[in-house]
Amino acid sequence: MRGAKPRLHLPYDRWPAADRLLWEQAMASDDPFADAAGARLAKASQHNYLFGWRRYLGFLMLHDPDALEAAPNKRLTIERVRLFVDHLAETNLPQSVACQVGALYQVARIMMPGGDWSWLRAVKTRLHRAAPVYPPTGPVITSVQLLELGLLLMEGSKPAPGASISIEHGVQYRDGLMLAFLALIPLRRKNLAALEAGRHLILEGDCWFVIIPGEEAKTGTPIEFAVPDLLNSYLAIYLDVVRPRMLRHPACTALWVSDKGGALVYGAIGQVFRRLSHRLGVWITPHDVRDAAATTWAISAPGHIGVARDLLAHADLRTTTRHYNRARGIEASRAYAHVIAEIRRIKQNRTS
Repeated sequence: MRGAKPRLHLPYDRWPAADRLLWEQAMASDDPFADAAGARLAKASQHNYLFGWRRYLGFLMLHDPDALEAAPNKRLTIERVRLFVDHLAETNLPQSVACQVGALYQVARIMMPGGDWSWLRAVKTRLHRAAPVYPPTGPVITSVQLLELGLLLMEGSKPAPGASISIEHGVQYRDGLMLAFLALIPLRRKNLAALEAGRHLILEGDCWFVIIPGEEAKTGTPIEFAVPDLLNSYLAIYLDVVRPRMLRHPACTALWVSDKGGALVYGAIGQVFRRLSHRLGVWITPHDVRDAAATTWAISAPGHIGVARDLLAHADLRTTTRHYNRARGIEASRAYAHVIAEIRRIKQNRTS
């Protein structure tokens, strides 16, 4: 009889007691003066780091089980990391290997902040630099194309004043608004799916804002964008007519509602983009919308890459004040909306 297939990841309940203790202490830490307090990490980062350490312990279990008896800081050596890299390279691309070693470094500095892990940081940096960069092979998509498709879908399903809307047209309108929304405010998929009316989507005076707390953002930095005026009337129709028509659970606060009447879950966002891909004629994913935003900036405003960085929430602004963070995000979203409006105006003039 064949034995059980060896596990590449060592499950958490099989970790050495010392590793579990260090991980739990790191995740419970909320000391603002700590070098890398785990409790302040975004959930996605905690998940990635946990699996990075699981993968390393799984490697040791398969190839050097005696090492698991040693203290965590003693068993993490450059010789073992070199063997770990060779092991990963058998089944992973160079960029993936670099990312997994990067996760290993982050776990080391979080769980064992008193150690000198500069050598491991240098290893992961060299691996990233050596990994070949594979450029996108598909057609270039800009935010203007995505915005125009979103507007087209909404115009094609918009109810007449005072009229109701069918579920089918409601789904089309929601999909169109979501695409136009992302074209102008390129959020990460997790944040897009989690948007709640009244909590993340806020009306201040006559202006709508998207406000995402730092603890819900991947970088830990609050995300605050102004919703461009172009979307105001479409957003009003969605909130006043489309969303109430689709909603079957009054307590639901999710901005995006499914045809079943509840919140549109994270996984269903992929189904929305499959429908949108058929209409666009090009396969797109939620992340492609963020790539499209960077492409649009590169084409239209190559000298303002810093604004694109703020728009995509890639900058680490945790050392600045909340008001400065908000100014950066809102300024970026308004500047981006202006760029898209100018591109659309030029296109319309050429075709008229």
